[in-house]
Amino acid sequence: MVPSPEPRLSCLLNTKEVDAMAKILLVEDSATQAVEMTMLLQAADHEVVHVANGQLGLSHLKDQAPDLVITDLEMPEINGLQLVESMRANFSHIPSILVTSHGSEELAAEALRRGAAGYVPKTRMSDLLNDTIVDVLGVIRSDASYAKLISTLKKNVFVFDLPSDPELISPLVGLLMQVSAGMELLPSIEMVRLGVAVEHSLTNAMLHGNLEIPRDKQPSHGQLAREGVINDAMKERLSQEPYKSRVTHVEATASEHAIRIVITDQGPGFDTSNVPQAGELDASSLAASADGVSQGDKQGLLLIASFVDQMWFNDQGNQITLVKRCGAE
Repeated sequence: MVPSPEPRLSCLLNTKEVDAMAKILLVEDSATQAVEMTMLLQAADHEVVHVANGQLGLSHLKDQAPDLVITDLEMPEINGLQLVESMRANFSHIPSILVTSHGSEELAAEALRRGAAGYVPKTRMSDLLNDTIVDVLGVIRSDASYAKLISTLKKNVFVFDLPSDPELISPLVGLLMQVSAGMELLPSIEMVRLGVAVEHSLTNAMLHGNLEIPRDKQPSHGQLAREGVINDAMKERLSQEPYKSRVTHVEATASEHAIRIVITDQGPGFDTSNVPQAGELDASSLAASADGVSQGDKQGLLLIASFVDQMWFNDQGNQITLVKRCGAE
């Protein structure tokens, strides 16, 4: 097992317990962009400290411990990729979000592979940045209940059949992550990344799979998973057959060697020829291909693929398997 020197994560994705204000270190070399992003963050009640490059960012982290780092990709001294990688080695308990320019999906994929907890395109900062912060910080909670007992657990298996009720997403992910964290299977930042991947997979299974709601009629990811929002399109489907009777089947196994989560919906599935297949389904291949997948779906798949060690779909496209290996690399 991998011991974690930082505070252990044991409760995830409970929006109602997330403090409104977070301490954020913003690493951005453009003064104009820094002002714009600071205003955006402060409007959401976050406390922001700005530094102009990655070297200054690392120096700040040695003296201060923010809740989150937001970094630009292209900077002098130390760029965003190098900062993320250095943070993973030296400040692994602090999550990071990368801000990318247009057309840099492959670089974003590389940052996710190196340890970033999320990314936001600059063209969508105003509507995605604060939601992404909530996504990441929502997975970091402390609850010592049963910690001593859970630390002795060697294997744990969960099986759920979930109706299409978004209020079940955060508690289920929180339960899975609480037990896995208590077993000390992964460093805390890897628990955060796994929690985000599972959450995205569950929301996709409910909305895309069971309810078959077009993307332009869906609530945002944050509204669904964190606020439990059920909009008019969802209400309509939940009053009709076959949609209202469908469930999302979840099987999760946590052991000393791996965490394996299989999520199956009862929808018609999708054409998996639009994404790389098992053995090829990683962040880089997704960023460079998947031309038939919408940008929103592609970003979600990119996050999921980056945050686990293995991921694949069944032939029908209504089941996703996620595997996160545990133990020393």
